[in-house]
Amino acid sequence: MKKVMVLLIPLMLLTVGCGNKKEEQFLNYAKMYYENHMKMIDNVDSVTITLDDLKSASAEDEYDLKRLDKCDISSKVTLYLDKSTKEIKSEKIDLKC
Repeated sequence: MKKVMVLLIPLMLLTVGCGNKKEEQFLNYAKMYYENHMKMIDNVDSVTITLDDLKSASAEDEYDLKRLDKCDISSKVTLYLDKSTKEIKSEKIDLKC
């Protein structure tokens, strides 16, 4: 039993670590997409950017989405904004891989 636990713990850590890197990449690209394509929209308190949005824009914006190839295109990031400054206050990531 101890041998199984010794083998499973590093495997679980690697799996969680990879997920965090995918989420981080997805979030960074979503923020770039917002800055490049959506920041001019007035009077909104949140925007949702899907992986499909990023894939559609990837040729133009040069997003490297190879790490997210196996993720569902309906995965999304919701950015919550300050209406007056249009700056990002917080975010919610829903990445389905």
